[in-house]
Amino acid sequence: AAKQIEKIKEQLEREAGYAQRSLSGNLLMETYGKAKMAYQLHAITFQEFMELNRMTVCFMNTHANQIHS
Repeated sequence: AAKQIEKIKEQLEREAGYAQRSLSGNLLMETYGKAKMAYQLHAITFQEFMELNRMTVCFMNTHANQIHS
């Protein structure tokens, strides 16, 4: 089970990185939603969720003039 949870965290981090590189607001919010669901299902820790929040929502806020839908 721990390996599967690690895979979930790694997959979300990959998706967040891709969304950042694409500067897509839709992908960033989709990835944030997946991270929130993973946290609610106890598949990632609060610390991991907050890191993904930084990679998505905070990234959108600090790059608002570059983000598109």
